[in-house]
Amino acid sequence: MMKYAILIWACLCTAGCSRSGSSADNAPAPTPRTAVTLTRIGFGNIHNDLSLNATTVYQDKTVMSAPSAGFITKVCVEPGMTVKAGQPLYYLESQEQHALSSPASSAMVIRAAQTGIVISVAAQAGSFVGEGTLLCTLALPGSLVFEIHVPYEQLREVSRGKRCTLVLPDGSRLEATIQTPLVTMDEASQSQRIVARARAAFLPEGMNVEALVPTEEEPDRKVMLLPRSAVQSDERLENYWVMKLSADSTAKRVPVTIGNSDADSIAIFSTDLSAADRIIQSGGYALEDGSRVTLSQPEKN
Repeated sequence: MMKYAILIWACLCTAGCSRSGSSADNAPAPTPRTAVTLTRIGFGNIHNDLSLNATTVYQDKTVMSAPSAGFITKVCVEPGMTVKAGQPLYYLESQEQHALSSPASSAMVIRAAQTGIVISVAAQAGSFVGEGTLLCTLALPGSLVFEIHVPYEQLREVSRGKRCTLVLPDGSRLEATIQTPLVTMDEASQSQRIVARARAAFLPEGMNVEALVPTEEEPDRKVMLLPRSAVQSDERLENYWVMKLSADSTAKRVPVTIGNSDADSIAIFSTDLSAADRIIQSGGYALEDGSRVTLSQPEKN
């Protein structure tokens, strides 16, 4: 009897151990959590520069032309030179004087009609010119302007009195003030020319310049800002969102509209976010809505 009792007790122990092991194997494994870092929403404005093409133009110009036909015997000007009113520009002799090799003192002197800068020289020494032929062009020094070519849909960004930066071909910069728009529009590009003025030394007319006009989304109030890494998008860059950390440590997807950005931050617009929200900055890429997360480092207060 003692042997049977011991055998039964051993069988019961074995069965109990088996059930215990089976229960442990069937227990659900804990759901893994994604490690993330958090950031907070800031407020401010990001200024972006609208890049536009501009051209140098002298608004007040005087065209010097030949008063009669003849040969140019002497040229006294070159581009970029400043001349005073009455200063000799050209010496011109008639065909008869040229044929007779008359002394230089008999040549007609063509003088500057006003003080200005020589922006172009058309006639050279030894050439024959007819009456009314263009000799050179003078520009009033203070009449230099920059005509900015603005596409019609961006006219609201280029308003009168606004400051802009002009970048010359050599990389130098000029601070300018936007003034009045011109009444004509380029038919091909549908752009309007708007005048900007800057203090500058002599510049040749027709120089291509880059105009940088600062823009901001809402200049009268601060907007929400987040680090660029906190904002996600689809492959076509049509939809944007952020992942907000809920009180139960789950990630909630919140759609946003983006605005201006710089190297570090991006402006966002959403009615579902506030300054108190905790936003996932790293670790949230491809994270599903409702995913459980854990902090990889303590949150900064």
